Amino acid sequence: MIESLREKIENILYPELRPHGRNQRERLLRKASETPLDFIEWAGILVGLIIVVSVTRYSVAELGLIDRLAVALANFLVAIPLLVITVGPFLVRRKRRGLQSQLH
Repeated sequence: MIESLREKIENILYPELRPHGRNQRERLLRKASETPLDFIEWAGILVGLIIVVSVTRYSVAELGLIDRLAVALANFLVAIPLLVITVGPFLVRRKRRGLQSQLH
């Protein structure tokens, strides 16, 4: 079940992998993740991090320890999807560049 979901997501993000088998896909993705980031990807990741940090800032000066931990946990749960949305596309872009250079 999880493997089929993973394969569907890979097919959407990396259509170049469709004709390749599971073992070859893993090898290609591992090699593609070694591709260095270019300027656009660095800048996009930096901007995404700045956006997420600015959105998830909070003040806990008047809160107790338990309330601080609860706010921090809630902030973490908000930050993860925001990072996926803002930074994820740049990481996918890098991996796609790496795949294209390997397959051509």
